[in-house]
Amino acid sequence: MSFRRKLLVLATSLCFAVGVGAVSADAAQVTVKSGDSLWAIAQRNGTTVETIKQLNQLTSDRLQIGQVLQLPEVSTNQSVRPPQTEENVSRGMVDRAAAVLEYAKQFVGVRYRSGGESPSGFDCSGYVRYVFKNFGIDLVHTAAGQYKSGTVINRDELRPGDLVFFNTGGNGINHSGIYIGNNQFIHASSSRGVRVDSLSDSYWSKNYRGANRIL
Repeated sequence: MSFRRKLLVLATSLCFAVGVGAVSADAAQVTVKSGDSLWAIAQRNGTTVETIKQLNQLTSDRLQIGQVLQLPEVSTNQSVRPPQTEENVSRGMVDRAAAVLEYAKQFVGVRYRSGGESPSGFDCSGYVRYVFKNFGIDLVHTAAGQYKSGTVINRDELRPGDLVFFNTGGNGINHSGIYIGNNQFIHASSSRGVRVDSLSDSYWSKNYRGANRIL
């Protein structure tokens, strides 16, 4: 075999070896913006909430605007779920919120029970926890703890499915509910059980303390 022929064979072998052995991986980051949630970020980037939480060592779903999250590396030879477009993610969030609210409204009229977390009786945080647990979101059974989940949003950013929080007496957050749109929210009232009330009502308006997004 001629010297030139040997060089050609060697070059071909090296190219083949590089092509087989090399794995292209791209590490990505995302910066949390107003209204984001772990679920929405996961949908946009073709991954899962649990993957993002594990990668960033998150112990809750609480996010801060401006927070930088690491996303999983994607190799060229790795099969992954394709990212969703902003339009599809928005539509998915609307559909998911609608399903949450439809489920939540089934319990209107259920009596209040301190510490309750079932259709036989709910307290406020037990009701919120029960509803969202049906959709794979595990919240703690305290209003103050739920306030530490998700992403903080302004009142004028509220959309159906967001959590709303109040201080109805004492210190800190002690009441939670689910925003359903049109300035209304559904919650387990200590005096009247699961019901719909308005944020415009003077009592709820003066005791309103904030809102979070978890969908």
